[in-house]
Amino acid sequence: MISIVIGTYNQALVLERVLNEYTRQTLSQDLFEVIVVDSGSTDGTAELFQRFKSQFKFKAIVQENQGKSGARNRGVAEAQGTYIIITDADMIPDINFVKTHYMAQIQSVTPTCFEGVTMNMTSLHWPIAHDVLYPYIQKKYADGAKLGWYYFLTGNLSIPKALFNEMNGFDMEFQGYGWEDLELGYRLRLKKVPLLYLKEAINYHYHVVSERDEIKRNIKKGESAQIFLKKHPELKWFLGLNPLSVFVFKRIDPNGAWLKRMEGWLDMGGVRQRFSMWFLKEYYYLVGMIQN
Repeated sequence: MISIVIGTYNQALVLERVLNEYTRQTLSQDLFEVIVVDSGSTDGTAELFQRFKSQFKFKAIVQENQGKSGARNRGVAEAQGTYIIITDADMIPDINFVKTHYMAQIQSVTPTCFEGVTMNMTSLHWPIAHDVLYPYIQKKYADGAKLGWYYFLTGNLSIPKALFNEMNGFDMEFQGYGWEDLELGYRLRLKKVPLLYLKEAINYHYHVVSERDEIKRNIKKGESAQIFLKKHPELKWFLGLNPLSVFVFKRIDPNGAWLKRMEGWLDMGGVRQRFSMWFLKEYYYLVGMIQN
């Protein structure tokens, strides 16, 4: 058996779509279970749990909000499967999604992690229109290629449960946005556990973030990076604390003309828009990492 673990918080509408697609999987439904850990939603998620029916084993758990780390750790603890798929409440699975992860895991000779293909949407639509999708992992890798630990992304990932438990799961110190998955991926890399690319395990990220929201979210990402850096100081440069970036950051007036100009360029399109998007994401990331 393989267990799909999903954490959720106030995502009832898309979660219902996600769960319905698990009823259409090509893997026999007696070979997998779905566990959803709800961090105290107030949007009708509880009612969704009551009305959802499936042939696969389904378990809904409601607990106090302990962030993604807490939800996923609880889900794995409750899982009965030998293998775990960790995904999200806004990740809609392709019909072969579970089967592809399952077959890869049972055919592995040694404990291995697999990263599938997450397709992001440029606009919300259903059914899927493939011409408006783009892969989260932009670089083209062959199926089965070894990936760096920085691709340990838990929207589309499978891992043996025994290995997850051996690593003590996700670090509960991560309570904000980001890095809890990569930090576990880095610890697995230090143990020389392979992370392989699984091109046929596809899901669709039913979530579109505006450019301005993405920029502001980088503050939270920077705050989580502080925790990562404390645990793994050897990754200082990887986490963005190189001398040039810090030098430039400290000379930017948060109320000055340059930052206002960058904000204005976001609406201009073309090269200026792309440059300002990159610059502002880097700036607010360092705001979270250095100032907060």
